[in-house]
Amino acid sequence: MTDKYKVIEALEKEQCDVKDALTRCMDMEDLYVELLGLFADDPQIDELLDAFRQHNVEDVFFHSHTLKGVYTNLGMKHLYEMDVPIVEATRDKRPEQLDQLEGAVEALFEEHKRIVSVIQKYI
Repeated sequence: MTDKYKVIEALEKEQCDVKDALTRCMDMEDLYVELLGLFADDPQIDELLDAFRQHNVEDVFFHSHTLKGVYTNLGMKHLYEMDVPIVEATRDKRPEQLDQLEGAVEALFEEHKRIVSVIQKYI
């Protein structure tokens, strides 16, 4: 059973802007928590890492750009800030840009998974 107040409180402790995210969800906490559940199950971060490892710059851009929007909508500013350099470096879809992103992609992957584990404690 989901404890929406505990997951919201946990994300606030993780410096997520839950207030902004709730505004985007028309202050509907149940909707926000439902979106968090979808986020926790979404494979985008795994697909981003796979695309990076396959040196597929177009897919890296696609998945990182998609995640940037998700992070914004869910109030996950820290993840958003980690993701922006990846999006910007791959926007022109030049494969040589991937060489400078290894640490950034790995760090985003690890932090994303950590936040997912926080969410999964309560959902």
